[in-house]
Amino acid sequence: MSDAQVPIQASPPPLSILRQLWDALKMPLLAILTAFILGAVVILITSGSFSTVLQAYEGLIRGAFLKQRGLSESLIATTPYILLSLAVAVGFKSGLFNIGAEGQFYIGAIGASWAGVYFSGLPAIILLPLVLLIGALGGGVWAAIAGFLKAKTGAHEVISTMMMNYIAFRLAEYLVSGPLRDPAAGIVQTRSVDNAAELWSLVSIPARLQDPLNNLAVALVVGGLVVLLARWWVHRSASSRFGQPVRRRLFYLGCALAAGIVSFLLLPTLTRLWWPFTDVADRMHIGLFLAVAMAVLVWWIMQHTTIGFELRTGGANPNAAKYAGINLTRNIVTAMGFSGALAGLAGTIEVLGVSSCRCLPMFFSSGYGWDSIGISLLARNDPIGIIASSFLFGAMRNGADLMELSSGVSKYIISLLQALVLLFVAAPVVVRWIYRLREEKKGIDVPLTRGWGG
Repeated sequence: MSDAQVPIQASPPPLSILRQLWDALKMPLLAILTAFILGAVVILITSGSFSTVLQAYEGLIRGAFLKQRGLSESLIATTPYILLSLAVAVGFKSGLFNIGAEGQFYIGAIGASWAGVYFSGLPAIILLPLVLLIGALGGGVWAAIAGFLKAKTGAHEVISTMMMNYIAFRLAEYLVSGPLRDPAAGIVQTRSVDNAAELWSLVSIPARLQDPLNNLAVALVVGGLVVLLARWWVHRSASSRFGQPVRRRLFYLGCALAAGIVSFLLLPTLTRLWWPFTDVADRMHIGLFLAVAMAVLVWWIMQHTTIGFELRTGGANPNAAKYAGINLTRNIVTAMGFSGALAGLAGTIEVLGVSSCRCLPMFFSSGYGWDSIGISLLARNDPIGIIASSFLFGAMRNGADLMELSSGVSKYIISLLQALVLLFVAAPVVVRWIYRLREEKKGIDVPLTRGWGG
């Protein structure tokens, strides 16, 4: 036997990690900076006063972060952006342009508002997951129709999803004003969902945990999270200690049981004794954590599963994927269904956690689905990057009103800033020219979408 030892790869130094991080964030950050500089020039030209520029941006920052409940309202706006941008990104990664996120958002909201009333009376541990599932399923089926048309007839998904948006809008208007309308309400809206179907606001968590079934649901979630952390730790640092699969499973089960029992016994008492969220007017809800979890889930599915590999391969090169035996028809329908489910979940969360009536009113969305296309492009379709991009757009959206009040500049200047950000992200050559940056040598870029022809 040879005495040679396998060399151990040294971890990269901190400066190398920072350099890689800067290389990844450089172009988006410079695009944002350039957009805000040009936005300031536009405000200066239209107002004729440099102080107005300062007041506008000061009001934007204060409205988005510093005023009372400013940060929480920005995070509330961030939540649907994350899910809808993930929906668009899944389509892009699969070689499809799902422009129907807005319509799928509506269909998910319709499903949630119906299920939250029809299944009322069930405990929250059953009803809330059920309503979330039905809302996501509604959006997924709606998008899968366009995917089926694409796979079987060659109908372009841009046209079909755009047309289905208008069908979804008119369908929502019919259902809200007709079969699902609340006859006791003074305005046109559906009935309010059952209290057990509502997404918990952060303020209400101590009271919710006094219900043993709610507490059990939280304990199950905590146990599941601990299992994921334990699996990550074992595979990263302690695989030699748990060589046999049986030992690993027992270890995971033990961790889950211990964490679940501790959570079940202690959380109700601890949150009743001290809880940082006490503002009863704060609308912040647990949907944000669900959206972040979905971003991590999408990243894991697309990067570490067979179906994710097939979706990415089919999107990058359909001919090679077909030659490798990948079912392109199934790929298209799966990608569109997955994309639509994320958009439907966003609509569900808006009904269950944000709508003041916990219902579906006649006038519901404010263009979240359209903005999500730009957010996904800004993040380069990266699920983790989408979280940061969504927060940027959510903060800008939330701070626009105070910007207008404090400076007199129209809040629609935010749309201009967002458009400029996307312009510079889509045209990095311009940013490199402005800041005199050398173009990096990279491999051949795969187009955003590809045709699925034979």
